[in-house]
Amino acid sequence: MDLEEAFKKLREPFPANQISKLPKPTKGRDEMAKISRGTCKICGGYHAISNIIHLDYVGHAALTDRLLDVDPEWSWVPMAVDQNGLPLFDKQGGLWIRLTVCGVTKPGYGHADGKTGGDAIKEIIGDAIRNAAMRFGCALDLWHKGDLHA
Repeated sequence: MDLEEAFKKLREPFPANQISKLPKPTKGRDEMAKISRGTCKICGGYHAISNIIHLDYVGHAALTDRLLDVDPEWSWVPMAVDQNGLPLFDKQGGLWIRLTVCGVTKPGYGHADGKTGGDAIKEIIGDAIRNAAMRFGCALDLWHKGDLHA
């Protein structure tokens, strides 16, 4: 696949079966804590059943599949490492990375909003990869709040 074809593939809209729903509260934390919780009919998650909107997003697996389709040797590296050679997180707990696809490198940033532990680190890495992939055009239609090409 040549570079032009690869970058066109990265920008293709994701099919509906690869788009997930992310619940986001519409009220403050204290108000949301008072709302009864249940299994959501939209996303399948367990959260407040009112005052929630759902945002479309492409998850780590679907994005990884797209990157592998375009460049089986894509890679990412942290922008900084600690004294042990591990990714260095910033003061907010986020991670800056460099994502390389087809020999082209773009920056990305990931954060897990106060979560901790191993799952938070995986979430941060996935978020950083999705953020950097957006700079290649991946899922731009989902990031944009309107009609991007109207």
